[in-house]
Amino acid sequence: MKRSILKYIGFSLAAVWSLSSCEINDPINDLVQTGEKAANVYMEIPVANVSAGAEAGFYTEYWSEDDQYESLELWYSIHAAMKYSLTANYNGYVFALDSAELAREFQKIEAYEHSADNYRKETFSYVIEDAFPISYTLSSSQINNMLEYDQKQIDRFFPASVIESFYVGFFESMDYDLLKGLLVDKQQSVTAEEYETYFDVKEVPDPDNEGSTIEVKVMKEVAVPVLTQLVKDIPLEELIYNPHKMEYFVGYSKSYQLKSKFRVVNGLGVENFSEEKVVTVL
Repeated sequence: MKRSILKYIGFSLAAVWSLSSCEINDPINDLVQTGEKAANVYMEIPVANVSAGAEAGFYTEYWSEDDQYESLELWYSIHAAMKYSLTANYNGYVFALDSAELAREFQKIEAYEHSADNYRKETFSYVIEDAFPISYTLSSSQINNMLEYDQKQIDRFFPASVIESFYVGFFESMDYDLLKGLLVDKQQSVTAEEYETYFDVKEVPDPDNEGSTIEVKVMKEVAVPVLTQLVKDIPLEELIYNPHKMEYFVGYSKSYQLKSKFRVVNGLGVENFSEEKVVTVL
């Protein structure tokens, strides 16, 4: 035990000497020596679900060792969440996609003046209780099937990439018979004879009879873009219409969230942010 203690003391002295020798070029040590500490800041959103056009209340506490405050600011970013769905009535194929985007970068929304009147003895800190408005433009929007097809709404809410992905997924969801039924029988885009030229016949092991083989139709590689285009030529309006329910099976929704923080810059010019708080816009 005695030998271990001596070794520990020797290591500690060496470490102190090493830190001292680097003092001139040690920015971390300089920061500690000058006492440049950030302010403490805490923020709370009492009601996290707020309707567009209303106000979101917030509560924040702040305190700094130097008791000087250059800047008090509320910041937030805006995030959008989209959901898309399209259903092909022909075989029940459903394309669904959840997407998100940053609608506005994190930035200052409101500035506040520090006042000694903000001090609360019970919390040993300064307190600001206020609210910020939620723009009507952040109202959620949705489409839940259509009684009448509206191409303008499709063009407005559905990116071309979503429509493209629906067609590709729909094409890939069909086997030889389903695709033939669509292009030959239903759409009459090609004749039965021409359709056969897009496939090779191959023998594969029979999964239900060991030792036997069966013939299957395999689409030729050169036929893939041709047949895919024939499927894409079918109007979306026709593919998503359900005649039994007399509706166009299309779904869309868009909603927003605000991710907010409170920023404090103390008298030393050191900034600090509270933890992020989320407001969901209804």
